[in-house]
Amino acid sequence: MDEAYEELWQYEQKPSEMEEPGNRLIPWATTDNGECLFWLVRPGQKPDEWTLMINEEGGEEWDRYAMTVTQFLPQVLAGELRSEVLWSRFAEEVHSFRPALSLQD
Repeated sequence: MDEAYEELWQYEQKPSEMEEPGNRLIPWATTDNGECLFWLVRPGQKPDEWTLMINEEGGEEWDRYAMTVTQFLPQVLAGELRSEVLWSRFAEEVHSFRPALSLQD
């Protein structure tokens, strides 16, 4: 994954956090509109301290949230938290969860 990002950073500006040695991005979700959600992992941090980051589809803008996924998801799905990066119509009123494996069918 690190190799894929290094190739990507040749074409897109990487977030400033990735300039710090040892920092990693771990993808954990995508939207059907193409935004990607990541955890920013810094050396020595526990998982509940990781920064949640969202990258716009095909662009260089990033949102950052100092919260866990279990804090973020209910707030964003209820419309209580608005992202500058996520599609303006996200999230729809009816929500569903589809495991990635089911998308192969």
